[in-house]
Amino acid sequence: MRKFILYSFIIVALTVARGVAQDPLDQTNTIRVNTDFVSIDVAVSDRKGTSNLPRLNVEDFAVFEDGVRQKITSFAALDEPFNLALLLDTSGSTRDEIAMMQKTARRFLNLLRPQDRIAVLQFNQEVELIKDLTNDRAALEKALDELQAGSGTAFYDALQLSLDEVFRSVSGRKAVIALTDGVDSFGKTTYEKVLPQLESAGLTLYVLELNTEKFAEERYLRTCQDAGHFRFSRKQLDKYVAAFMKGGAPRWFEDSCKLEKLEKLQINQRLYEVARAELREMAEQTGGHVFPVKDLTQLDPAYAQIAEELRLRYSLAYYPSNEKHDGKWRKLRVEIKRSGLAGKLVPVIAHRVTKTQA
Repeated sequence: MRKFILYSFIIVALTVARGVAQDPLDQTNTIRVNTDFVSIDVAVSDRKGTSNLPRLNVEDFAVFEDGVRQKITSFAALDEPFNLALLLDTSGSTRDEIAMMQKTARRFLNLLRPQDRIAVLQFNQEVELIKDLTNDRAALEKALDELQAGSGTAFYDALQLSLDEVFRSVSGRKAVIALTDGVDSFGKTTYEKVLPQLESAGLTLYVLELNTEKFAEERYLRTCQDAGHFRFSRKQLDKYVAAFMKGGAPRWFEDSCKLEKLEKLQINQRLYEVARAELREMAEQTGGHVFPVKDLTQLDPAYAQIAEELRLRYSLAYYPSNEKHDGKWRKLRVEIKRSGLAGKLVPVIAHRVTKTQA
């Protein structure tokens, strides 16, 4: 019997050739290795957002381990069906945009292949799995018709429900697309709880990041007697105090209506800053992207780029030139030689294997 060993890699970057800058990755993946055989998956995208990507060959990639170039011994383009959870934020800040969200989501469905399966979830103060994974397009269209605006944002509960219900017993390629501003305000799950679960689930998170900060700011500044005012939730205030008020908060922080306007402005600004950072961390750690959306007319090109990226992945494998099984971290870098293209390593789930010897 051949030996099996578990290697760990710190994935520090995926770059493009010719000196073109690329957003760095800083994530730790554990990869199952058959003796000295290392296999990685790469998602490729166009830096300009073009949805029609060229097919790449093995000559278009270069793999480096601890700075030493490796010989790619196995290469394949993985054009496989995928399972996707579509998370739609229907909180108060998106109340007036539901119809446009439905239209763009329908157009996204038309970009997918018949064998791709989709689940539709909506979240506001509550989370609802409207339709579980299916490739029945008529059923998905009907699910989109059921979107209804609410108040509050249980974003992390929506991610948790995706992990627990949608993908619990699903194998193969998995992804989540979240249309949200990311400012979580309700629910039990937190960023700290859900991030490691996302990293270990082997799925990719894409975020269509809505720009609702000014909309929310205007409503937080209204008095609690004004129609349409927003209040900070207990969960939001607790998060703000924990992050920015190490000495503890004064008593009136327990009630959003007792806050001064300047305090409301600062809390809103900080919560959006934290949300943006958390969205980017989750996307990067799972091999995905954040697409800032200033207005909903930008959704179609973002959906198209995601659909193109999901369709095709590349699998590369090599035998490391460093044959030591010393348990040390290895730095892995992949370059795409074609100008204008960028890539990200797709997380690989590792399963601990007992070392055996014939």
